Amino acid sequence: MSLVILENIKKDYITGEISTPALKGISLSIEPGKFISFIGPSGSGKTTLLNLLGGLDRPTSGKVTVAGTEISALDRRASAKFRGENIGFIFQNFNLIPVLSVYENVEFPLLMVQELPPAERRLRVTEMLEKVGMSDQAHKYPGQISGGQKQRVAVARALAARPKLVLADEPTANLDHATAYKVIGLMHAMKKELDTTFIFATHDQKVVGEAEQIYTIEDGLLSAGVK
Repeated sequence: MSLVILENIKKDYITGEISTPALKGISLSIEPGKFISFIGPSGSGKTTLLNLLGGLDRPTSGKVTVAGTEISALDRRASAKFRGENIGFIFQNFNLIPVLSVYENVEFPLLMVQELPPAERRLRVTEMLEKVGMSDQAHKYPGQISGGQKQRVAVARALAARPKLVLADEPTANLDHATAYKVIGLMHAMKKELDTTFIFATHDQKVVGEAEQIYTIEDGLLSAGVK
């Protein structure tokens, strides 16, 4: 059974009386446990597509189904609940909360949307920090750790709720070459261990080279790559 199904997705942005098409009818299905890259020039629609997959935006027309739920039909509250239970996000600018410690940043999504007892939260946060090699930095704040460490924390945060799907928007853009490969390797390991599907929007050839399937988006249209 497909984890993600897109059915003739179109997205238009309206500015005054002007309608600008961002996506022009995309259909796609993705199986569980895959490592997928969307590539294409800036403005091609990659981030728009990720936002639709994550329930952060709605298509102008078409259906987005994730884990058997048509998320494009959910209201705001139901969409937030679904995201919290099923989808993790990793961003190029990390998006860590500066006033929270590393531990608290990873715990935050569990506090927001999941009714987990404190002992289970501690177990999940501790487990994820150990997996990403950040246990000894748990008490520090984002301003006290490196960019690579911040992205490791972001990966731990995205996976703490054990989501079926992780969406990553240029996750290695602010990392040096060696650190980027370490983060990609970490995500590959998490995919194998937890059977999580990773979908990337990226220009980074290091990420593209590790993908099991590549899709090109250009002018709002989708085509499959060679893998």
